[in-house]
Amino acid sequence: MLKKIVITGNIAAGKSEALKIFKKLRSYTVDADTIAHDLIENDFDIKKQVLDLFGEKILEKGKINRKKIAKIVFSDENKLKKLEKIIHPKILNEIEKEYERVKNKNFNFFVVEIPLLFEIGYQGFFDIVVTITTKDIIAKKRYKDKDYTLRKQRQLSETDTAKLSDFVIENNQSLSDLEKNIKKLLVTFKNF
Repeated sequence: MLKKIVITGNIAAGKSEALKIFKKLRSYTVDADTIAHDLIENDFDIKKQVLDLFGEKILEKGKINRKKIAKIVFSDENKLKKLEKIIHPKILNEIEKEYERVKNKNFNFFVVEIPLLFEIGYQGFFDIVVTITTKDIIAKKRYKDKDYTLRKQRQLSETDTAKLSDFVIENNQSLSDLEKNIKKLLVTFKNF
């Protein structure tokens, strides 16, 4: 059976780059944020609930503007929780459907990137939890938007996330270093 790996970590730690590397190394990859964006754009039920929650002010040219939602939820904890209740169950359901679809195919691993894994309590679905960490100064340089601090406040500390994980990859150097570290882990994963 295809092993299920989840990548998590704080903002701008390099989760997406790690996911690309896993894909290159013959893993089937899924990005929870991409699923969320797709659901908000294309799932009628989700779209309706999101519009009911936030109103027409989040629309731009008839489409939901995620940046407008982000601005609201990062200053209103209550709205954030309501949004998460609408969207998280659907995201998790989509991940499980993807796994069922590919579990017997010829991939090395099934790898999912979920930024708020522990915050939503979904780690139990996976065989292996990997946290990507980076120094705060590096993360700030990588992240271009102004809401870095607001987004980081929503996440567990790197120390707490690392304690809850099976493996931790420090991503303070180059992409090739990140790839080398992932390749080393892949050998360990086969026996985990």
